[in-house]
Amino acid sequence: MVARIEFQREINDLHQSIIRMGATVEQSIHETIEALVDLDAKKAEVVIARDDEIDDMERVIDHHCVEIIARQQPVASDLRDVTSTLKLITDLERIADHASDISERILALCQHETKVAVPHDIVTIANMASNMLHGALDAYVMRDQAKAEAIIGMDEQVDERYENLKKYLVHLMKVDTANVDQLVELLLICKYVERIADHAQNVAEWVVYYIQGRHRHE
Repeated sequence: MVARIEFQREINDLHQSIIRMGATVEQSIHETIEALVDLDAKKAEVVIARDDEIDDMERVIDHHCVEIIARQQPVASDLRDVTSTLKLITDLERIADHASDISERILALCQHETKVAVPHDIVTIANMASNMLHGALDAYVMRDQAKAEAIIGMDEQVDERYENLKKYLVHLMKVDTANVDQLVELLLICKYVERIADHAQNVAEWVVYYIQGRHRHE
């Protein structure tokens, strides 16, 4: 009984750590979008600097998960909780990496004296990806399978907008040859946003896995 109480305490601590990590990743995405809208180099630099902090959070949570498995030898349902946590934090860390990647591209855009306008649709899909992550983390906190599944369904909308944006930017490269370098940066930003949405979808899928005990494709 004592061992069970101790295990539950460690799991609760683990969940709190994930919530803190998720909130920090969300902050990075919000500031990345603000930096993109305003082409704000200082804000982009803040996001890049925070990536190391998020990497440290992932390492601490990963180590905690390994310790729990080693010490507690959890049964199947409890082991599922720990293993889904390991997968989930990997996706959160990659989302933070992509926020940093976007910020690097923003810094490159800021170096140009004459800047191209950032298409509104790029900001739109960035906000969609941000909303997906927020919803996935809410689903995690509330153990809400329906909400998680709704987030999973949003990824196709981001993919569709990404494909349209890619065609538009490639077209602009042909007619606005003087600004090809900046348009390439914008195309890279779009790709990183699309990857953020993919990882947010993964987070939602791990929430479903935790609740159901199986992957949604099984």
